[in-house]
Parts: sequence; structure tokens; C-alpha cells
Amino acid sequence: MKNKIAVVLALVGAASLSGCSNAPQGDAGILCPAIGAGVGGLLAGGGGAVGGGIVGALFCANPDRDGDGVANSVDECPDTPAGATVDERGCEIVEEVIVEEVVVEEEIVEEVVVVAAVAAVLIPESCEQYVMVEDDKVVGFEHILFGFNKDEYDANEQEKLDCIAKTVIANDLKIDVAGHTDNVGSDEYNYELSKRRAHNVGVALLAAGVTRDAAVEEGKGIAAPIASNATEEGRAHNRRVEVRVYN
Repeated sequence: MKNKIAVVLALVGAASLSGCSNAPQGDAGILCPAIGAGVGGLLAGGGGAVGGGIVGALFCANPDRDGDGVANSVDECPDTPAGATVDERGCEIVEEVIVEEVVVEEEIVEEVVVVAAVAAVLIPESCEQYVMVEDDKVVGFEHILFGFNKDEYDANEQEKLDCIAKTVIANDLKIDVAGHTDNVGSDEYNYELSKRRAHNVGVALLAAGVTRDAAVEEGKGIAAPIASNATEEGRAHNRRVEVRVYN
């Protein structure tokens, strides 16, 4: 029976010492030896009291049980894992990692110089009606027309000529310039007239930026009509300069 009582008292004493180790530091210094002495006295008399007091004092000698740098008396988390970073309460600090996703929008600005394009062919703005394209290549242009017995092209043909020059430059074309006439007058006169027409168009193309090695001039006279010379309408179509592409 005495042995059973001794075991119970030992357990109670251990529990009491464990509790007093977490008491405020000043109280722990008194309570732990006292509890140890009391339990030791009950178990083994006077000698037990002395031994119990020593054990109690030793039990309370470690004021920071989990080694986190916070005294047991104020440690709200007394079982912090070894090496953990703790706050002033003795509790482990868990760092929250916030990943912020930043989306950078890239603005791409393109300067569009040519607004009409057929595959690899570049056609300047508002010039589509003057440019002939086949198989993704520029093959020719609308004819530049002349008045009767005139070697200067009509003023309303200027826009057409400007578009021809821009297209030749944009596509790095090689061209020739061929002048033609109707059949009114002698063949010799019309031949010279067709040469002057071709020359004047060639000069205008050069002034618009076409390089000299890109343009060749020649006169055809009455040799190559595209319409009947029996009517005024037909003769008006034959009084022309053709800008032909040969590359």
C-alpha cells in the first residue's frame, strides 16, 4: 500500500514541478524547490525533503525549456521546434510569400507607308486603279494620254504619273517609256512626236524620284495602235505613252 501511495505522490510531484517551471520567474524559484521538498519529505522523510528540494531547484534551473530565447514564464508556445524563428510571445514566425504577377503590355506601333499590298507587291495609297498586277507582280500601268498633236500630257494625267513613279520606286522596278501617236500626219512627223511624248514623261518620272537607269525612252510613232484610227475615240486612245515593266 505504501508503495502505491509513493508512486501516486511521485506522479503528482512531477506534474507539479512541470507546472511550476512555467510559472513567473520569481515564483518558480520558490515554488519548485518547495514542491520538490514536500514531495521528497512525504516519500522519504527528512532526507527525502532535502533531496526533493534539490531536484525541484534543478528542474526549474532551465527557464527556457524549448531554447527559443523566450523565458518559460512568458512563452505562449513552449514547444517551439529547435532553430525556429519566434516572435516576442515565443511562437514560430511563419513567413507568407506573396507572388505578385506583373503583366507588361507591349505596344507595337508600325508606321504604314503603303496602304495597299498584293502579296509582295507594294501599291501606294489611292494608286490601285492605275497599277496592273498579275501573279503577284506589277506588269504595267494605265496609259498616259495626250491631246491631238500635243507632246505634253494633259494636267489631269498628273496623278496617274505620280502613282506610276511611286510604284516603280516602292517595288524597285525597271521600266521603259514608249510614246505613240494616231495616224493623222506623216509617219516621220508622228515618229518624232512620239519620241517627244516619251521624253517628257521620262523627265517627269525622273523628277518624281525614279532613277535614270530604271527608265528607257523610245518612240513608236503610228506603228502600234491599240484602237482603230477610224474614229476620234480610237485615235484618242492611240495618242499615249506606255510605261512598261520588263523586270
